[in-house]
Amino acid sequence: MRLIDPETKISVGSRRISDRLPAVLAAVPLYTKAGRTCLLALDFDAKPHGRAQVDADTATAASWLTAAGARIITDHSTSGGRHILVPLAVGTTASFTEIRTLMRALAACLPSLDIAPNLNAATGAISVPGTACAGGGYRQLDGPLSDALDALTVGSDPALLPTLYATLGALPPPRRTAAPTTDTAPPTLTGPATTGSGDDLRLAPQFTWRHRPIPADVVAFAADGTLHRGGRWESPSEARHAVITHAVLRGASITAIRTLLSTDPTWAGIAASYQTKAAERAGLQVSALIRRDVIAALTWATANLAPKPNQPGHGDTYTHPPEVVRAWLAHALGWADRELARTRFRWVARDLLQALAMKAWVAGDLTGVSPVVGVGGRSLSLSAGLLSETTTFDALQRLREMPGAPILLIRPAVGREADHYALVTACPEPVTPRPAHLVQVADVHPAWSVLGRHNRAVHDAIVLHGLTDPRDVYAAARVEQRSGQLAVADLQTAGLITRRGRQLAPGPITLDDIAAAHHLDEDLAARIHRHRAERADWHEWLAVRHQLRDSEPATSESENCPTAVVNAAEHADYLAAVLNRGPPPADDEAESLHLLTDLLGAKIVATQQLATIQ
Repeated sequence: MRLIDPETKISVGSRRISDRLPAVLAAVPLYTKAGRTCLLALDFDAKPHGRAQVDADTATAASWLTAAGARIITDHSTSGGRHILVPLAVGTTASFTEIRTLMRALAACLPSLDIAPNLNAATGAISVPGTACAGGGYRQLDGPLSDALDALTVGSDPALLPTLYATLGALPPPRRTAAPTTDTAPPTLTGPATTGSGDDLRLAPQFTWRHRPIPADVVAFAADGTLHRGGRWESPSEARHAVITHAVLRGASITAIRTLLSTDPTWAGIAASYQTKAAERAGLQVSALIRRDVIAALTWATANLAPKPNQPGHGDTYTHPPEVVRAWLAHALGWADRELARTRFRWVARDLLQALAMKAWVAGDLTGVSPVVGVGGRSLSLSAGLLSETTTFDALQRLREMPGAPILLIRPAVGREADHYALVTACPEPVTPRPAHLVQVADVHPAWSVLGRHNRAVHDAIVLHGLTDPRDVYAAARVEQRSGQLAVADLQTAGLITRRGRQLAPGPITLDDIAAAHHLDEDLAARIHRHRAERADWHEWLAVRHQLRDSEPATSESENCPTAVVNAAEHADYLAAVLNRGPPPADDEAESLHLLTDLLGAKIVATQQLATIQ
């Protein structure tokens, strides 16, 4: 939670949430570091608009949200301000861009809504029931505590956000490409989510909302085309988008909507609205406006409602890893479990070691005694389940500097060449490796970046290895009972596992479902695109550097030496003296240490003892 200065209203620090109420103003962050949230937070401010406006806006927003399938929690402060907190569906999150678009659409209709907390992904926060108010007293929960707990546990309808977008006429920007304005449907709309072609293109039946009622406001605008004061929309544009989107979500095509506009009296209002819009701009035709809005709605629907195919790399593509790689990973995981027990770094290290094993398998050198792999930190972060680049670099440095570490940096990165690691098993103290049947050589699933890496060992013991008794699961995951119980609770909430009496079993939700719900395939594609751009910039810089070095004019040694007159007799005496004395004694020890440190990256840890020995 963030601690807030009551005078300046600025965050002055943060600390963990505890069972005790904070003595100062406090708020919980709305977004994760990845810019996603599982909570819709509406903040109604009474200072500029008064309590009456806040109460009216809160009631209006609550009715819209509940009609869209939201489970809401409300509270009020001593100054008259109110909050509506809406937990999203279990296992789903929304991006900062999606929330920002939705909040701006709501703010256009609700004067007292303060959307500032939702417009900052880094510092956006909201105070919750029970926290201190700026004017004294505490924020009070509306309704029974049991109802609030039930809302947080069950969550809202999975279609909450799509329903709000459609009803408010505020579709978020498409994630891949902008909505087209050409006369033909874009290629991205062809696929299992749609059926038909041309003007008959429409959403496939299995993805339509045929059994969901259309909101009364949308039906009313389609019939009379009138914007009512205090309604959902700021202008006719949002209202038209709402009507078209709801029609598309129920399987309407461009042809069907044109027919409704020209023949159905219940669509007379929106037809007149389109005519008015076309008349405002010369050369703009109603048919072009309809086509543009329908394609925009179809583009959004196919990107947000239809399930995406699983991305490559989420599963175990390779089924028979070499025994040397599997044996090393078993040793490395056993070492991490022992050396990093009861630390958070343990789970990051395990994912990183598994990613190294995978890279060694598909692109390493397995001909020597120990596998050798050359891999960059950015590429490794992707195989480690969307681990952040900074965490990857820091974790690699920390691992290779630990005594007995299973990785050894044998060649640091030079130019375009990445760091090269030897995967070793030598350790001062014997290591108990993980059982071979519990070791999986594969990329870490990206879903663990959302679910928490500390839950993966328990999940794998249940889902991948078929263990059902909780005691066996905790033993296989090498976690304490309390930590295992918390992991089971998290996984059960996400739907990945179920409890049948005292036995545990896989749940109806898979890791691919979690990844699809959080659009992790798009995060992965965006990160790959950024890595390629950064790599291209790096290569360009190296090329320019080499070009500048090669273009420097070459100068001979004689040009750099001062001109001097050499006396032949004195020079002969000098050479005779050098030959008589011989070369100076060589310091073989110092030269050996120089080679080890400069060429092999060794670190001297006992300089005082070496000096004493010498």
